[in-house]
Amino acid sequence: MQVIVYKMRRNGIEIARELLGDEAQNIGELRIGVFDDGERRRQVKAARLQRESGEVIMELVDVQIEAVKASRMVLKGIERRQTDRGMAEFVQAWLCIQCGTPLLETSRERFFKQSGEGRH
Repeated sequence: MQVIVYKMRRNGIEIARELLGDEAQNIGELRIGVFDDGERRRQVKAARLQRESGEVIMELVDVQIEAVKASRMVLKGIERRQTDRGMAEFVQAWLCIQCGTPLLETSRERFFKQSGEGRH
């Protein structure tokens, strides 16, 4: 399924809901399943966002489906990233929105929408 993914946490800290639309969007094919994990030397339940070529853009391991509603889904799991101190793991959540459906409003769009409503 082609989706747009918004990361809901930065370094394990939750991003305010009203600011999620300002976050970078990642677009790709969402795959959820059991995959071999070379680093952990075991199979893990994971969600992967991939390009058409199969290249993995983002991955959540030990993933759980938190919520599903219409064309949106929230996944929670562990994100592994390289940092200046080496490999680190952070709690992460993704908001996945099916391509072709309305995206989140940015804070700028919301501001101008609210400003426009106040004028007569």
